[in-house]
Amino acid sequence: MIRPGIRRLFRLALRRADLVTDQVDDEIRLHLALRAEQLERVAGLSPGAARAEAERRFGAIDSLQQAANRREQTMRVREWVEEFGQDVRYALRGLRREPLVATVVIATLALGIGANAAMFGVVDRLLLRGPAHVVDADRVMRVYSTETTTQFGAYTTSSLGYVSYVNLRDAARSFDGVAAYSINNESTVGRGDDTQRATTGYATGDLFAVLGVRPEVGRFYTLADDRIKDPEPVAVLGYGLWQRRYGGDRGVIGQSIVAGGVSFAIVGVAPRGFTGPELARVDIWIPMSVHSQHVTDDWPHAWDAQWMQVIARLKPGITREQATADATAAHRRLYNGRDPATATAAISVAPLTFNDSGKESTEVTVARWLVGVSVIVLLIACSNVVNLLLARAVRRRREVAVRLALGAGRGRLVRLLLTESVLLATAGGLAGLAVAYVTGRLVRDVLLPNVEWTSWPVDGRVLALSAIVALATGLIVGLAPALQASRPNLNADLKSGAREGGSHRAQLRGVLTVAQAALSVVLLVGAGLFVRSLSNVRSLDLGIQPDRVVVASVRWPSRENLPTAAEKDREDARVKAFYRTAATRLGHVAGVESAALSVGLPFRSSFTVRLRVPGRDSVPQLKSGGPFVSAVTSDYFTTVGTRLLRGRAFTDADRAGSEPVAIVSQLMATLVWPGRDAIGECLVIGGDSTNKTCARIVGVAADAHTFQLRELPSMHYYVPLGQEQEIGGTTILIRPRGDAAAAIAAVRAMTKSLDPSIQYVNAELLQTAIDPQVRPWQLGASVFSLFGVLALVVAAIGLYSVMAYLVAQRTHEIGVRIALGARSGDIMGLVLRNGVGMAAVGVAIGVGLAMLAGRYVETLLFEISPRDPVVIGGVAAALLAVAVLASWLPAVRARGVDPMEALRAE
Repeated sequence: MIRPGIRRLFRLALRRADLVTDQVDDEIRLHLALRAEQLERVAGLSPGAARAEAERRFGAIDSLQQAANRREQTMRVREWVEEFGQDVRYALRGLRREPLVATVVIATLALGIGANAAMFGVVDRLLLRGPAHVVDADRVMRVYSTETTTQFGAYTTSSLGYVSYVNLRDAARSFDGVAAYSINNESTVGRGDDTQRATTGYATGDLFAVLGVRPEVGRFYTLADDRIKDPEPVAVLGYGLWQRRYGGDRGVIGQSIVAGGVSFAIVGVAPRGFTGPELARVDIWIPMSVHSQHVTDDWPHAWDAQWMQVIARLKPGITREQATADATAAHRRLYNGRDPATATAAISVAPLTFNDSGKESTEVTVARWLVGVSVIVLLIACSNVVNLLLARAVRRRREVAVRLALGAGRGRLVRLLLTESVLLATAGGLAGLAVAYVTGRLVRDVLLPNVEWTSWPVDGRVLALSAIVALATGLIVGLAPALQASRPNLNADLKSGAREGGSHRAQLRGVLTVAQAALSVVLLVGAGLFVRSLSNVRSLDLGIQPDRVVVASVRWPSRENLPTAAEKDREDARVKAFYRTAATRLGHVAGVESAALSVGLPFRSSFTVRLRVPGRDSVPQLKSGGPFVSAVTSDYFTTVGTRLLRGRAFTDADRAGSEPVAIVSQLMATLVWPGRDAIGECLVIGGDSTNKTCARIVGVAADAHTFQLRELPSMHYYVPLGQEQEIGGTTILIRPRGDAAAAIAAVRAMTKSLDPSIQYVNAELLQTAIDPQVRPWQLGASVFSLFGVLALVVAAIGLYSVMAYLVAQRTHEIGVRIALGARSGDIMGLVLRNGVGMAAVGVAIGVGLAMLAGRYVETLLFEISPRDPVVIGGVAAALLAVAVLASWLPAVRARGVDPMEALRAE
């Protein structure tokens, strides 16, 4: 229907341009013929000579034709501008006459356009732009190692050792550069009262060159600074820290800054928004070699020291597959024959948007789905607007017929109606910018707070997209009503009533209403699935209660200035005494239920040490790793909320020098001692296991998650703090009675008062370590629900408008039915059946679409099927209930039709 109309308009425009050119040519030919005839008659010239002389006197014909064409084009442009101005003024007057329709259309389009703009801003940062200031980010790849074992199968990780980085840098031929880094390291800058919390990024000296970034001030450190032996203590400030701490002073170069208790010389400042290969904020960059010296003594060559991320820039023309094969070959040449696991390890590369296990991150996948959601919202909004404009076109049929009868061209009429729709879409786009700003800020601040946002929610790219979407929407929603209105039956329309709107128009409006209902079902099913997933995540038994546990870590001054081992031992003893005193005093602070100490904590840090079970050849191994060990004080289980299933907890008598004891998790008790009670059994923990004293099992605790909300089961055991072996890093744990914020303040004040030399105390709920894992479901549930409700409201308005229009169109028929004895219930049933019937068809189609899309979203859900009958049934019932409500008022209006007035009006 629409395509033939467009072709006709195009042919009209071409015919008009050809007609103007033909008219100019005819006038020139006529003038030349008359002058030649005059020269023959008066001057006695031959016909050929008279023609040549006429052309000579006339001048350059081509130039005159071009000048005439230019004048004609100028007149046409001026005429078009005048007509466009008239169309705009007429459209504005028409919209002022119908403010309710204009308001509903603008608000509907604002929601659709604003939702798309907001989601584009999020996806643009996460997917399209890549990390800020990275040149050709699509060629920068994250490097992964995949080890395959007979027992555990394939295991992929992005954590590699320094030796692997050096080998890939020197031996792989597919890369223009290779670099290593480690971000999200909590540290401090400053001394004493000037100490501030900071995020430190450790990076090799070639990171900045590989990414192609340029410094804001000064220079970046290089491989010459990042030497394995005696690295230079230099640092590069993040732009945010430079602004906060130094006020953007460009003279900061050469000054010193204390980071983690160590003094560094500032050599440069990173540009605004630079976060390296990640999207999280980095306050200060430090050479990798400076930090690696504190990891292990043999860090340049230790294969098991795998804690850094590696990136590589592909050479032009090199594919991921080629780079993978080349890097794997280089890796295996280095390790072949040394370790069976590393000898068969495969190196692969993937985009920076992939997560630590070599798959696309859940946040990115959810963000991509949310773009589809916003497009669906826009489609629903467009359908609703088209419905409203079709109804408006029906009411204007007489006006359109009069214009055509008076000689108005159909092309001009289509332009007039399209001008109205484009004006509405433009106003909707402007209002949509406000929606985009609010929605964008909400998504950024609440759902993605860890991302470093470098621009406003509405920037130039979002503005450009909004303008394009608004223009396209205006043309799309206005074209069908305009083409339909431009082809009326003049005789019928000049004398018709409102009820003669045309069955094809009513059918189109019904189809659009069904489409709105179907798309709304898809959104609402998605919202229900994500809400159920989020509920399942929050109700998951983690074995601990992270929302009731405050975790405090203390930053101490560097020990590098202590000259002798004896002084370092005395410092260690002083620190241990501090932690014991702090835990005791915090346990008696008002508002604190209990306090404990821990080395190793779920979702924060986990350790493994050598372990042997007497009477067994080996401890059972799980694909999840472990068994993991934590050293804890007596109140640990009470503080973190882990249930003790059997046996006893640790007491103050379980300390260094006393009988070694241990508590094991339920899974470990079942796997290590199947069919027996683990109480009274023993473990040989740490070091040369043949010379260690057996630790007697005194209790069995409930299983607790170790790293992830979604993880394979793992074994865990606990030893008393003081009896631990080969692990370190004490954490203070507090269980508040009430407000966690008050407990956090008490922790900081108490610890600082006990030892003024403490640099910084970081205290926060353990839940903050889990929140990033919950965020994808929270993001999906929030945005799906918001857009689903908006879609439902828009669909309800659309259904109401259709039913109100149908009642108005069928007023004569309803009057006849009432005159013939139809009861009020019959009339209301007729209207309700129409409305609910269209909604039911939409629900059926929407459920089918949702079930088809379910397999693609299944990996994003948590312990719920994408075909969950509760969600699908609830959505279907809700939309049908809304359909009844949307049809009720038109049904009541139909019931109140006066048959005499309806018949007299006809």
